[in-house]
Amino acid sequence: MSKHPSQHGMQSMQTRGFTVIEMLVTIGVLILVAAGVSTVFTSIADTVDNGKKLAELNRYAAQFERVMRRDFENMTRDGFLVIAQQEAPGYTADRDVQLWAGDSSDLNNNGQQGRPRRIDEIMFFARGDFETSRRAIATGMIAQSSEAAIYYGHGQKRAPDLVNVDMDTNLFFNPRATDTNIDEDARLGVAPPGVFNPNQYASDWSLLRQVTLLAQPQTAGQSLPDDVFGVLRINSDRRWLEDSQRQIALQPAARSIFNSLSQTGFSGNVLPEPADYEVPRWYRQYTAAPGNAAPEFEPMLRASGLVDIVTEDLATIRSILYGLSFTEGPLDHWDRGNILLNPLSMDQWYDESITRLKDQSLSPSPSDAASLILPVTGGSNPHFDNARDWMIDALPSLWDLNPTTPVQLSRVRYEDVPTRLLYDENDFADSDDGDRDRAYVEADQEMLGSSVFIPNCTEFIVEWSYGFIDPTITDPADPRYKKMIWYGLDRWVDANNDGEITTNGNGTTPQQDHRVAQYYNRRPAVPAIPDLERGPSPEMIVGHVAINPGFGTPPVSEIATFGHSDLGGRDWLWPKFIRITLSISDPQDQSIEQTFQMVFDVPDA
Repeated sequence: MSKHPSQHGMQSMQTRGFTVIEMLVTIGVLILVAAGVSTVFTSIADTVDNGKKLAELNRYAAQFERVMRRDFENMTRDGFLVIAQQEAPGYTADRDVQLWAGDSSDLNNNGQQGRPRRIDEIMFFARGDFETSRRAIATGMIAQSSEAAIYYGHGQKRAPDLVNVDMDTNLFFNPRATDTNIDEDARLGVAPPGVFNPNQYASDWSLLRQVTLLAQPQTAGQSLPDDVFGVLRINSDRRWLEDSQRQIALQPAARSIFNSLSQTGFSGNVLPEPADYEVPRWYRQYTAAPGNAAPEFEPMLRASGLVDIVTEDLATIRSILYGLSFTEGPLDHWDRGNILLNPLSMDQWYDESITRLKDQSLSPSPSDAASLILPVTGGSNPHFDNARDWMIDALPSLWDLNPTTPVQLSRVRYEDVPTRLLYDENDFADSDDGDRDRAYVEADQEMLGSSVFIPNCTEFIVEWSYGFIDPTITDPADPRYKKMIWYGLDRWVDANNDGEITTNGNGTTPQQDHRVAQYYNRRPAVPAIPDLERGPSPEMIVGHVAINPGFGTPPVSEIATFGHSDLGGRDWLWPKFIRITLSISDPQDQSIEQTFQMVFDVPDA
């Protein structure tokens, strides 16, 4: 029986597969498609990831803007305002700073890697509810105050000291309240040959918010714990626990907001002395040994990063400022072998200023008050220079005020992490004194990072305005049209996005960059521009000083100070607005840098 034709036909067909070449071509096509899809998804993932990073930075910026806005709202004119503007590393012609070690950019096209970066500072006084950042030494003893000095500025980490094995003098591992933090090789943006500088790259910088409590010592009746490391609150031990000019709530305190007065208050006699003149017991490593002629005359400095209390109030600070500015300027001793030139005379100065306060003779005579106003046609006088210098001396960063123009010596110390986490059992005695010493050492380590406000802050710019608009600009196409005039260091923006800053134009065409802030110059006392005047007095600023690296060059630093308004009936014209511009780099991707800008109102008098 024969097979069905259809079955016979199917049996006769031959099965054919893919050739090797066809397989290779197919695989190649699939690889190309996969690569393309992968590239698309990678690009999307990178975009989403970068978007998340920028969104995180934006959320972060919103958080610190709320803190800064609250601080500015609480500002009081019972104090004074200091704005120091400068570029890193300052006072040199070469000021370009790399963002990170791999930064090969040259945004200002000068053949140097990086770009100029601003490291401004601002300090003012505020009223509110403030509390020390230091760990409480005894339960219930926490330093608090309704007045404080608020400072914003980049901090300065110490270079690691791995050679010095003396733990008593190695300030990197053993921070001290007397530390000036002066180290030329540790300045922001400096690249010293053969030396590791933790502050060399901008992405490693941190912006600090240091709140210094103004806390007067409590009088009799201060509530004290029964026992603090074996020290009792009864009999003669009590005075070690009570507040004094050198300690508040068992925490270290500077005698004055002014650095040149922070070490006054010591006596040349053997301990014990009255509370105003004795070194508190907690700081015993700096007291004189029993029977010694005198304790060391060493200050407690906010530049150390460990001190956030001064034993003054706003009324006392005001009295000191106008009492001493008529006699002498701040004593500059930070770079001198003798830490204090004449402690007894400085005590007399301090006491004399307090006497002025008690006598309610705060206002100088009319002739003296008039001399404090810098003539609008230029010039200077000792009273003007002294008032300005005392305000600069109140910054927590240290300035050499001896030269014709101030020079910054150091900034406030901070560290990203404690420098010494572990201590050997033999480092502290097995006693109450040993337990106390350990408690303070650990509190010091914690304080090193307490003032960090914005880590990875690559630039901080502070500019101020009286709120005036230049009426001479009438062209709506001019980017300065109806814009407020901002003062500070000359600052230009890359308006045409060509990667370079061109300062020879006025910004009126797409090819020209334009200025967004300008150096302040006093105007002549003529009513040429009515809205630049305020009553009978033309616009002026007392305490304005520019620091130039050389003749014919633009200033690399400028300091503006604004003081009290009781100078012979003439107001000290404060700015109406403060503009903050800051940049932040992403901690995971240092090549990402975001810039934010915010404007704050300055409260009325």
